Amino acid sequence: MLTPRFKLTQDEDHVYIIVHAPYTNIGDTEIDVDGDNFLFVSSPYFLRLRLPGRIVDNDSAKGSYSCDSGDFNLTFDKEIPGEHFANLDMITSLLAPSDIPDINPDLVEMLEDEITVENGNNEDENNHADKFTYGFANKLTTEFSNIGVEFPQIFELRVPETVSIFERNIKRVKHEDDKFSTDHYLADFYDDELLEPFLTAIAPWCNQNFNKEIEFSEEEVSILKELPNKHYLLSKKEYKQVLYGLVDILYGYCYDKRTTLNESTVESGWTINKLSSTLSWFCTFNDMRQVLIACYRRALIYPIFRNFQLCVKVKNDLVTLLRKGKKFVVKCMIEIYQMFNASNDARYILNQLYIKDYLVFLQKCRNEELDELYNNIANIEITKNDLDLDLEELEEAAELVKQEEVDSIMENEVAVKMASMSLLTGLHRSNQVYINEESDDESDSSDSSDDSSDELDSDDDPS
Repeated sequence: MLTPRFKLTQDEDHVYIIVHAPYTNIGDTEIDVDGDNFLFVSSPYFLRLRLPGRIVDNDSAKGSYSCDSGDFNLTFDKEIPGEHFANLDMITSLLAPSDIPDINPDLVEMLEDEITVENGNNEDENNHADKFTYGFANKLTTEFSNIGVEFPQIFELRVPETVSIFERNIKRVKHEDDKFSTDHYLADFYDDELLEPFLTAIAPWCNQNFNKEIEFSEEEVSILKELPNKHYLLSKKEYKQVLYGLVDILYGYCYDKRTTLNESTVESGWTINKLSSTLSWFCTFNDMRQVLIACYRRALIYPIFRNFQLCVKVKNDLVTLLRKGKKFVVKCMIEIYQMFNASNDARYILNQLYIKDYLVFLQKCRNEELDELYNNIANIEITKNDLDLDLEELEEAAELVKQEEVDSIMENEVAVKMASMSLLTGLHRSNQVYINEESDDESDSSDSSDDSSDELDSDDDPS
């Protein structure tokens, strides 16, 4: 059976359900409402929804079918008039959970409709770092053996099942230190003309004209309706780690949008993948500062534009993105999902490991969680010294070299001028000598001429 596209809206007293089911047999269609359960069956379509409130199928209920669009348009009264139904646009979370357990029972629990957060004891919290798991919420163990070896273009950590969660960040930092290029960093540090368009760019969601009424496209709805409606059983620490991982992934997304001027390219999937320690190293973070430091470091080591001020701009873009709310964050994650699926480097595996679960998780988490995230990020300032890349020392050394070059050029210019002045003085003196010599010659010649005249005059004298 196929899950049809659907859309739910509401007013004060009614819920409106649109089900897109073209080429169906209307005579065989069955629609059933029971409190917060909605069932639609019309071969080959099957849709079962769990609503956030109760509706009634009474005499006021209405329904129609449009042959042109293939849409069923249904209207039902709310059991409690005036009640607000939250998250009617969170497509996946409305789908009634399947009765078939997920292949990963540690990740999915058929409990309540919301995420269940457990109060873990201190012993469990301490042992967590010694685990060798990976994937969303670190719930995978052996499902993808030697995954880093099989996809070396995606993962820098080759065999995550042999490196503990605690050790991964240590190895990552050492690997990044080896990859850091001082020449590339300094070239971008001094090339203001190259980076100026990206430093002054405005992310589309930061624009004052940004449409606050965010809607999912048909393609986005199609993706969300195909996701399984999972339920997550997480400890408080795991819940925070999942949110930090979200920040880590979205930072790369914001970097890509700014450096492509919102025109994502075929390299965009690589950029997001590479800038995220979560996606490249299966890393887990325990505080926000640690996340941002990792994001800044990787943005100064791997992509084509490596500039600290650019890192700060991207962080501000991320804060504004999260402020737009859960629905917009879901849209951004869908775009990442599409990039990875379209990648020629098999990045679809990242969707299996992380992104699909994030899309389900985000539809279930509270808006207050995202509010806390962006407030936390906005209040953290990362300095160059925090990155342990010796950036300030590097810049100071470059300035000294630059000043020495300037001094050397000035000395050369002064030397050239001095040499020119000496040459001109020499030429001037030579000319004076030459002129003086000519004057002496003329004087001698004049005397001689006088004598000669006298002689001639004397010779010509008839007396």
